[in-house]
Amino acid sequence: MAFFFNTIMGSLVPMCVTAMVTLAITLIFRTSFTTNFAQGVISAFGAYVASSVVMKAGLPIYAAIPIAMVVAMALASFIDVGIFRRGRYVNAVGKQIITMGLISVLAGAMPLIFGIQQFTIDPFVMGNLTADVGDAIPVTVTINSLICTAITVVLVVVIFVLLRFSKWGLSVRATASNEYVAGMMGINTHVVTAVSWGIAGALGALAAVMNATLGRAVSAYFMTDFQVTAFLAGILGGFSTFHGPVICALLIPFVNNIIIYLFNVTGHSDLTGWSMVVVYAIALVIIFFKPQGIFGKKIAKKV
Repeated sequence: MAFFFNTIMGSLVPMCVTAMVTLAITLIFRTSFTTNFAQGVISAFGAYVASSVVMKAGLPIYAAIPIAMVVAMALASFIDVGIFRRGRYVNAVGKQIITMGLISVLAGAMPLIFGIQQFTIDPFVMGNLTADVGDAIPVTVTINSLICTAITVVLVVVIFVLLRFSKWGLSVRATASNEYVAGMMGINTHVVTAVSWGIAGALGALAAVMNATLGRAVSAYFMTDFQVTAFLAGILGGFSTFHGPVICALLIPFVNNIIIYLFNVTGHSDLTGWSMVVVYAIALVIIFFKPQGIFGKKIAKKV
């Protein structure tokens, strides 16, 4: 039982990172009507900023994170205002190609801006908490994981409360429903999309910093796995909702670790490398029967 709980505790930070990246991608998808393939490199840019501030300026990580989030917010907002707005009438495929091009631009720019040295970020707080559950080994969770979980819960709850009850949230939901009708009703959709891109950039930067606290070296593509999982969560949960993708973003790492646990306890530890393959297979079966996603709704268009 202790091994089971330790497996779950070990997935806390990946769950937090996946949830924030998924929420960022969903915000952009609902307001700009495109899948942002550059979310991973935008997030990595924020992590580069944070690690540079810590390693070169000597500031603590708690001071570096707000700086990184502001820089990533400005970068993402500029992409919307300076690039997407000029190609406003580009079709969906064209917008996706633009975000793919941004991957090459930003990935090539980061070594030029920050240098080629290895950038790392230490955990927020070192140390573990343990609990005895009667097994030979105790249940252990890092304090860093608990901090990441608390930050993620607060941010996600705040964003969903704002989406539900604030004027900004009403504007986002109206723009997501029909951008042109929202504009006719007096909503400044330009501001809505720019703010949504900015929030997505800030969330991505924070997620990348959390990923780096796990001991992973910061690189242009170190958020790619989470971005892929976030797209899967969006499809599985249904991009027609805000909450569906986030719920599935929490479920995917959780189920992945459950499968790893089952492989280990059944004596098939050599199959643990196939755990995500099993997760994808399960997701494909669900999507086959629910193509609009678990929480998605069928949209009927009048012609």
